Amino acid sequence: MAFAQVLNPSLTSNESTATAQLGTIFEQPKTGNIFRYIQVEDANLVAGDVVEYADTTGYLVTKDRAGGSSVGRFVAGVAVSAITDGNYGWVQVSGVATVTTDGGVVKGDRLVPHATADGQADTETAGTTSGQVFGVALADDVSNDVTAMIRCL
Repeated sequence: MAFAQVLNPSLTSNESTATAQLGTIFEQPKTGNIFRYIQVEDANLVAGDVVEYADTTGYLVTKDRAGGSSVGRFVAGVAVSAITDGNYGWVQVSGVATVTTDGGVVKGDRLVPHATADGQADTETAGTTSGQVFGVALADDVSNDVTAMIRCL
């Protein structure tokens, strides 16, 4: 993967044409949060959606876990904002993020993608979902959102 320098990208972009090289990584200087430029497949995203890889390129992502377009069940990141199916934008891959949950996450829980609800996180089930952990809840969830430390690189 080639690396390109991106200065001050609009992290809330929802673009019908790519404006950066797919797979580009950007680190936010003040927070240290890290983002990846991606293309969305199969479903519109909203902020907080957990996305998984939809192919092996490392930049085509989907929240369509239940429908089957996820490849290998590996978390690719968390949506920063709304991105329309087929469009391009940024997902957060590391740092403190707001993550959509199923409503049952408490502080300290290890997060995995939800088994049946598209775009949501759930609490790790020891022995069955341990390989899918992508973050840790920093607080109890509120209205199906939780602040979490994530790492999806």
